[in-house]
Amino acid sequence: MKFGITYAAALVILLALDFIWLSNAAGVLYKPNMAGLMRDKPDFVAAGVFYALYTFGLVWLVLLPALSGVVNWVDLAFRCALFGLVAYATYNLTGLSVINGWSLKLSLIDMAWGSFVTLATGLGTVFLVKMMGR
Repeated sequence: MKFGITYAAALVILLALDFIWLSNAAGVLYKPNMAGLMRDKPDFVAAGVFYALYTFGLVWLVLLPALSGVVNWVDLAFRCALFGLVAYATYNLTGLSVINGWSLKLSLIDMAWGSFVTLATGLGTVFLVKMMGR
C-alpha cells in the first residue's frame, strides 16, 4: 500500500514539473541545441516507459527507505538530488561521448534540471505521504 501511494504521488509530481519544464525549455533550449535530432512529436510510449522506470527507481531506492523511519530531510534531499544527477548524467554524458555536435551547455543545464526535479519530486512526495499519515 505504501509503495502504491508513494509511487502515484511521485509520478504525478514528476510529470507535472517536467511538463512545465519541457513546455518552457523545449523551444528555447532543446530545439536550437539538438537541431535535427528532435522528433516533431514525442514518442509517448518511450516517454511513458522512462517515467514509469525512473519513478520506480526513485521510490524503491530513495523514498521508501526514507519513509521507513524518522525522515532526515537533509539526507533525503541529498539522495534525491544525487539520484537525479546520476540518471540525467548517464543520458547526457553518453550523448556527449558518442553523438557528434551534442551540446555541453545543454547537457549541464539538463543535468542540473534532473537533479532539481528529482529533489523537488522526492521532497514533495515524502511530505505528502507523511501528511497523509502513511
